[in-house]
Amino acid sequence: MDNHLFQHYKNIMNYFGEIFGSHYEFVLHVLDPDGGSHIGHIVHGELSGRSLNSSLTNYAKKLIEEKVYLKKDFIVNYVGEGPKGKKFRSSTMFIKDHEGKLQGLLCINFDVDTYRKVAKDVLKLANLSWDIAYMDKKTEQEQPVEKLTENIQNIIYTQIDKDILESGAQLSPEQKKLAISKLKEYGVFDIKGTVNDVAKVMGMAESSVYRYLRIVSLNENK
Repeated sequence: MDNHLFQHYKNIMNYFGEIFGSHYEFVLHVLDPDGGSHIGHIVHGELSGRSLNSSLTNYAKKLIEEKVYLKKDFIVNYVGEGPKGKKFRSSTMFIKDHEGKLQGLLCINFDVDTYRKVAKDVLKLANLSWDIAYMDKKTEQEQPVEKLTENIQNIIYTQIDKDILESGAQLSPEQKKLAISKLKEYGVFDIKGTVNDVAKVMGMAESSVYRYLRIVSLNENK
């Protein structure tokens, strides 16, 4: 993506970020010439906990691999899921050059929880409990197609010094317990398959990660 196009979309994101407010997250994924990608700009990234160091979601990778952009200019209103099960209404626009070559993705994630709460409060005022139960049921049935989570390695690096981890030094049991506790609080272990990722980055066996998770859970329930 050339600098002019990048600045154009960056300005658009800042503009709409100001208009729509903090319930909308805007993420600009830039595709690199070597086949990789990086986040070029992000607005209200605190909603999903992501940063400029985060990677493409698996769903975004699937859209690129299947060349969906050749048939469509955008995909709208699918369900994304962030830390601790927070659900988003998500949309992705494909950024293409004049030849139709994909240059990047502009993703918008809308935090609908606040508006669901307002809707439920209104229904409560009208004493429509059945409608509230129906709304909750439909929300629970929504199946997310995308996980909007920070890169596991980056999350761990926020809890433990990167240099310590990459030096191969042995972490103390207290350091391990603290890191596992923070990751659990963040909602990392709510995502399927992350125990293996955490174990690899922290140089631990999966069984050790599970053991510390049990210890942390027992301490929380005391």
